[in-house]
Amino acid sequence: MTQLLADILKGGTLGRAVREGRVVGLWEKTVSAEIARHTEALKIHRKTLYVNVKSPVWAQELNFLKVQIIDKINQSAGYPAIKDIRFKAGG
Repeated sequence: MTQLLADILKGGTLGRAVREGRVVGLWEKTVSAEIARHTEALKIHRKTLYVNVKSPVWAQELNFLKVQIIDKINQSAGYPAIKDIRFKAGG
């Protein structure tokens, strides 16, 4: 039974959703406490992480750090989980 569950989670849509949810959960552990206070990771769609940001200034600042953040998240995940991050101000 355990192997069957593992195969289901590993393969299809459910497995992808679980992995993506885990990566979204890495956001607060990966970025600084200051960034975490001003942001909220929402979802991953097609290897793009969507993040709400409290202000346009924060969104702009985080765009400059995007490559480093992607590298840190992928390193924490243990695989290339995301390729891009989209910051949306006003969230």
